[in-house]
Amino acid sequence: MNLSYMLIFKRLFLFIVALAIVAFSIAMSGLNNQEVLLDLYLFKLELSLGFIVVATVFLGLLIGLLIALFSFYMPLKAQIRKLNRSNVQLLQQKRLENRND
Repeated sequence: MNLSYMLIFKRLFLFIVALAIVAFSIAMSGLNNQEVLLDLYLFKLELSLGFIVVATVFLGLLIGLLIALFSFYMPLKAQIRKLNRSNVQLLQQKRLENRND
């Protein structure tokens, strides 16, 4: 029962953090409403400075999460699968040894 309270608290905390990030993004976009010319070599965009800052932060977070996914999470999941396979093999060997005894 204590675990369910922790899960509710964690979800509430994450919701509040996400809400704060959205509010901060809206405030930043509203305060920085000057138009800026963004030249991407092949084409040019004229966007508000606040939108460019928020989009840049969002893309940076997304790229960082993808890098973390492929450099930490995926190798650890592969290692867990490998250890689970070896654990199953050891349990099967132990069962065979117990049957023979």
